Amino acid sequence: MKTLRLLPLIVSVSLLTACGVDQNATTPDELSTGAAELATKGKFETFVGKDGQTYFHLLAGNGEKVLASQGYASTSGALDGVASVKANGASELRYLLRESSNGASYFVLTAANGAIIGTSEMYASASNATRGIATVMKVVKATVETGAAQVQSDARFEIFKGLDGKYYFHVKAKNGEIVLQSQAYTTKASANAGVSSVQTNGGVASRYAVTPAADGSFYFVLKAANGQVIANGETYASKSNAERAVGSCVTLLTGTVLR
Repeated sequence: MKTLRLLPLIVSVSLLTACGVDQNATTPDELSTGAAELATKGKFETFVGKDGQTYFHLLAGNGEKVLASQGYASTSGALDGVASVKANGASELRYLLRESSNGASYFVLTAANGAIIGTSEMYASASNATRGIATVMKVVKATVETGAAQVQSDARFEIFKGLDGKYYFHVKAKNGEIVLQSQAYTTKASANAGVSSVQTNGGVASRYAVTPAADGSFYFVLKAANGQVIANGETYASKSNAERAVGSCVTLLTGTVLR
């Protein structure tokens, strides 16, 4: 598993991928905003996980989760983590590119003492992850809003369109946590087909595979019957934590998930 320090990045909206707008969104399950609002509408959200710990994630202006934390014993601890992300997230030197055991790429944001304070989603390539860093730097610089994630009566699928012109979806649990994120799709119709595939396969435990990432952490992927990866989770500090997260996803996706 590789660990690389990044070369200086050019932060430009034209380089951002997997975060963007859908100008034609009309349905409630689809997130939409103007391109100029991508960074300025970002938000840090805190939520309490099933383990009783408090977490935070950073959402871009279109609602996509671009950075996630590990657990904190209290809400005040999580808010201290948010403050650390704000203090360090605008510096390219604080980001490290990682590669998981199956070749997927992601990045971590570190504090001055080297502690990991945020982890990205998984990307298909290192170049996509590098562009994702540019996104996070821009969002962190402009984001001032911090609050508790909205508690929902039901979990739901949300679809959005990236600045790369591709479509994505994620699954948001009742507590506001984003527990699954999709791969890229070329059309909205294919993204909807991906949602249907997650609905079909997400309640089957054997469709999940827990995979080593870097730094001793783990994440999981959800596969269709043909073996194709259709969604993945975030990284977890231990294999057992990732396995518990799989169990939670299976339970969630056998229940009611709006779309």
